[in-house]
Amino acid sequence: MNNQPNNTIEIDKSHLAVIITLTIVCCVVGGYFIAYALKPPGYHEMYLLDAQNKADNYPQTVILNQNNTFHIPIVVTNNMRIWQEYQVQVKIVQHTMYFPVNTPPYNTYEFTLDADQSWNNQILVTLNEEGNYSIVIELYVKNNKEYVFTDNFCVLHIKAITNHT
Repeated sequence: MNNQPNNTIEIDKSHLAVIITLTIVCCVVGGYFIAYALKPPGYHEMYLLDAQNKADNYPQTVILNQNNTFHIPIVVTNNMRIWQEYQVQVKIVQHTMYFPVNTPPYNTYEFTLDADQSWNNQILVTLNEEGNYSIVIELYVKNNKEYVFTDNFCVLHIKAITNHT
């Protein structure tokens, strides 16, 4: 005769079905929470590229009447999870202290992006006088009927000189 206690737990089929069902429900709810509820808030993304479509070798000096008209490749990406109406304002100033810059835009681009969609474009800029310039590119999003500054901006500092050869 064996007098040792029996440490096994017997679970009938109905209790096992309840445990399995609860486990599956917890996994589904937890998976939804991790996948959707914990996502960071959406954001707007904007960056400039160089002539080789890299964020590396930006122009710093232009020579008037030679290469004073140039393109700046720009990318705007909508990471807000819903479509957005955007406006890019290009401003040319000699001093930048505050953003948005309080000056009329040199050029404006308006476009709509679906969620996770990008806008790639070439911004054409011409500098006609000697000086040190800041090309300021500001991103706005439409809120109701007006565009609101997103606090996204890029600044490209360029010196325009005359070639005295």
